[in-house]
Amino acid sequence: MKNVSNSANCADLLQAGLVRMLILTLVIGTLCLACTRDNDVEQIRKRIAAGTDLAEAHEIGSLLKLASEEIRAMPMNLDRRGIKGVLWQTFKRYGTFSILYPRPAIEIAEGGREASTRFPFLIVKKKNPIPGLEALRNDPLAWVDAIGDAADLYSLRLQWIKQDGEWLVGWAFLERFAGVGFE
Repeated sequence: MKNVSNSANCADLLQAGLVRMLILTLVIGTLCLACTRDNDVEQIRKRIAAGTDLAEAHEIGSLLKLASEEIRAMPMNLDRRGIKGVLWQTFKRYGTFSILYPRPAIEIAEGGREASTRFPFLIVKKKNPIPGLEALRNDPLAWVDAIGDAADLYSLRLQWIKQDGEWLVGWAFLERFAGVGFE
């Protein structure tokens, strides 16, 4: 009888150990997935910041390196060549400028290979700065309220794709808002 009892205890211990191992694996896997998503979000935010710097420097070629070869810009349905023309005209119109925007929220799709973001932004000529916006960087609605009556606003939606471990813009939609307020 003692052998049967020891065998049962061993089986119980083995089963309990397997359950603990499974739970530990699930916890570690979930944490790794969360870290990966956080890392992807941070990478995309860095790409947005780099794109802002390149736009302010009028670096069209380098700016387009942040986009996939198949990029489409809406609502005009522009390809890379069309985007270059619009960027050139925009840079010529504004001259030296700054781009102001709140911290964008990034949504990573379930498979981890696609992401999207939408955020308002403002192009300000260097001679017309708007003070106090940095304090509102983490609150997009307060940021928009602070400038909504003082300037024309834009909203940018970006669809991202991950190619060879690098996030690239695959699709962009730009909307211009003019007038008073922004909701």
